[in-house]
Amino acid sequence: MTADPATLEVDAPATTPSTDSQRRGWRPTRLQVSLTIWAAVAGYLVFKWRVTTDRTHLFIIVGSLLVAAGAGRRDHVARLVRDWAPLFAVLMAYDLLRGQADQWFPVHVTPQIDADRFLFGTVPTVWLQHAIFTPGRPHWYDYVTFFVYLSHFFVAIVVAALVWKFAYHRFHRFAALFVGLSFAGFATYAFFPAAPPWLASQSHDLAPTAKIVDEVWVHLGLHNGASVLSARGTFANPVAAIPSLHAAFPLLLLLFFWRSAGRWRWPLALYPLAMAFALVYTGEHYVVDIFLGWIYAVAAYVVGLWIAAAWARRPARQAPVVPLPVAAPAPPLVEASVSSRR
Repeated sequence: MTADPATLEVDAPATTPSTDSQRRGWRPTRLQVSLTIWAAVAGYLVFKWRVTTDRTHLFIIVGSLLVAAGAGRRDHVARLVRDWAPLFAVLMAYDLLRGQADQWFPVHVTPQIDADRFLFGTVPTVWLQHAIFTPGRPHWYDYVTFFVYLSHFFVAIVVAALVWKFAYHRFHRFAALFVGLSFAGFATYAFFPAAPPWLASQSHDLAPTAKIVDEVWVHLGLHNGASVLSARGTFANPVAAIPSLHAAFPLLLLLFFWRSAGRWRWPLALYPLAMAFALVYTGEHYVVDIFLGWIYAVAAYVVGLWIAAAWARRPARQAPVVPLPVAAPAPPLVEASVSSRR
């Protein structure tokens, strides 16, 4: 007796997509390839430049990362260039102008010293450095304040990139506030150039203080860092001190992201305070400089919101309505009565 072939079932191994991909081998996506290439190029540039907080260096690294994040799509790159090229041009113009801000009026040295003494009975920079700073032997908190101070040079650009990528509808407003605050500071530098504590000490208008940021650069062996980012750098201006934009930008970030930050509000609140301490301790700013920087940040935010609200309320421009040609009315129908005659 032979078995019915229909009753004999053989279970063939099922072919799944994962099995097929394993047979073919793993293939990286276009996004993974572009990000890998970016990481290799950015790593080389960081190794070559050593200092990556120069404005142009930052734009190159951050801009190329945004290109890689879009996997090189043409529409993505076109929008990136359209949004970031004007911002880069405006900020480079600001850097150039900032370097010339002390060419028209004399440098002020004593008003800010008198203001700090009026508020605290002494100059906090002098008191702090004499209390906890050891020349030639940086402590752990010297490095912390050093990195907090340096964060000013890249945080705003990195935040702008994140907003552009993940909250594009807020990017132009953030960029406008950033640029507006920068040029408000420049206008004040031009009319009221002011010496920071470390420079006032060199002219003997203030008790001896150290420029701790430069000392830490040298202690780390990165002498080019001091030459690029120091107040003696190419685009820097040692008397562009009032208001302190180092203090203003952290507060602007706090105001801009406060409603949407959620549980991250406490770092937003700590950042302006940490920056204020770093600026006073390192001899880069007086306390009154910081207070004025905070006032400028609040003013820039409030004015920016007012302008944005006024722009949103503007009447929408409508194209003129062209009346359509009206056809002449048709003649009335006349019913002709036909009499049949026989």
